[in-house]
Amino acid sequence: MQQISLQSIFMNKHPSPAVDNGARKGTLGELWDFLNRDIRTFSWLQWNTPGTIAKDLSPPESMTGAAPEIISEVNPRQIEALRIRREILDWRDNFHFQVTEKALQAKTALEKRVEHEFANMGFLRLRLFTTPSSEVLEGHIESCVQSEMQRISRIEEITLRQHLATWLPHHHESVRIPIVWPKLEWDGRLALEFKDGNRAKILTALDEMILGENGLADRYRKWATQYASQILEMRHAQSDSI
Repeated sequence: MQQISLQSIFMNKHPSPAVDNGARKGTLGELWDFLNRDIRTFSWLQWNTPGTIAKDLSPPESMTGAAPEIISEVNPRQIEALRIRREILDWRDNFHFQVTEKALQAKTALEKRVEHEFANMGFLRLRLFTTPSSEVLEGHIESCVQSEMQRISRIEEITLRQHLATWLPHHHESVRIPIVWPKLEWDGRLALEFKDGNRAKILTALDEMILGENGLADRYRKWATQYASQILEMRHAQSDSI
């Protein structure tokens, strides 16, 4: 059997796949290149496991800690007083709105009745046999204006009592919204004869008596403002006595 010397083996060894050219590089060459890659790749895989990645992405400890406690410096008695004040003032403002809106509706309805009366009166009655406007419009004034304003005041009276049942239980039953109806004043302002020549004057008088200064709606609003102030003064005095 022919013996092969070590020298011949080393003399005739094939060149390393790593130094072979691209055309002669085969599977062994690719394996050799892979083994000679930068070992930093393996180092990254070792230290960046799913557990360490999740840890790196977690928020800092300062963000996950409990929020600092906020101590309120508001006096609880002040909070209660402000709540009472807000409720009473809200009632007052809503009363103003409801009364004004109802007065506008009443004025519009009464004006339509005035025009209807003029349209349905005969020539002789309009020009010769005239009567005071207060008499012609009496029934319409009662239904369109007086009854409607009294109805809305009763509703608001009940609402106010409900508020006072909580804040001033000894006074809520005594609440009474006065009936604002100066009949003599209305009769005097509407003494004008109900005829074509006085149409504009009649409508102007009605507008002033319902919506004008010191008119029907204005008197209700002034009462509500004054009474709300009295309630707050009573509540303030009651709180001081405790």
